[in-house]
Amino acid sequence: MAEIRQERRKTPRFATAKSVLYNQANRLASAKTTDIGSGGIRILSDLPLRKGDSFDFLVILEGMGLKFKGTVVHTTSLGDGRVVAGISFDESSTLSISLLDDYLKSHRDSLPEVDGPLNLDHLPAYYTEA
Repeated sequence: MAEIRQERRKTPRFATAKSVLYNQANRLASAKTTDIGSGGIRILSDLPLRKGDSFDFLVILEGMGLKFKGTVVHTTSLGDGRVVAGISFDESSTLSISLLDDYLKSHRDSLPEVDGPLNLDHLPAYYTEA
């Protein structure tokens, strides 16, 4: 059974499956978001990530690419080679955070707010489909 983490976020997160591109060890990698907010993002990746890893990444929101710098604050292996990683945005991402806040405000009615940690035993179908 997957561990359920205690909620420590300072800003709300919203469930959404968006494409993420990032550079890991000089190799372009892609992932999907599970949720996003102005303080950070959680992604589902096929590549291993470690707590403390820092990198630049691009989140694609309806044709708009937002560039962030972030640090992995926690990871959980799903046992099938995929990893869920929580990433905290660095302060240098101010402009992208502001644009993200505008996006979230304009889509607030259509994006469900995440009210607690992600239950890894019950991922939505779009994360479990091959």
